[in-house]
Amino acid sequence: MKPALVFILCLFFIKINAQKYALLDKTMSIPVSYANTVTVTDQYRNLFAVEKTKINEFLVALAKIQDQLLKKNIPESFNFYVGNTRFSGIKVSLSKEERMDVTLTTDCGNQKITMHLIDAKVSNASNAFFIKTWYGYIKDNTKNLK
Repeated sequence: MKPALVFILCLFFIKINAQKYALLDKTMSIPVSYANTVTVTDQYRNLFAVEKTKINEFLVALAKIQDQLLKKNIPESFNFYVGNTRFSGIKVSLSKEERMDVTLTTDCGNQKITMHLIDAKVSNASNAFFIKTWYGYIKDNTKNLK
């Protein structure tokens, strides 16, 4: 009986650790979930996929963008990857200030999901606040990851 129970528990823990993607809610209204594949339904549910092993690097990239907004040190453009997630941004010069427009695209093999992270129509302070809030949501919901 004990060996069978140990075997079943091992399978359970292997299944939990085998999840490849963290599915982040763009509106921060539901907890982070995990999946092996990303589907059209996930996109419809307003979820954004990030490789589970790249969450910390993803958070570092968000913090860097927030810092650029707050210090008004906005680059002309940028394009970089964190795992399978592409960060693309441009500077938008307005009469009163320079703003940033940033889009995230994640390629999960069978599904691509895009998120407009920062909108140049919204003030830098409001965009920085959203990033800070989303950063906290991700960090709080993934703190058990290593």
